[in-house]
Amino acid sequence: MNQMQSVKDISSTENAKNDNGKKDMNDWLPITKSRNAKWWYSAFHNVTAMVGAGVLGLPYAMSQLGW
Repeated sequence: MNQMQSVKDISSTENAKNDNGKKDMNDWLPITKSRNAKWWYSAFHNVTAMVGAGVLGLPYAMSQLGW
């Protein structure tokens, strides 16, 4: 399949249903030409998510240590 698939071709598959009667993945996750993220965007997002979870856990950890 060509990567430069037109939006019209993708939208025609969005309404398709699979054999189980469930909606196609393209209905909720449209992958189109307009998605142009780089690998470092996702790497940065993953790092900030992990650091953020640790920072939010610090008050509880300190309270358990007696601070």
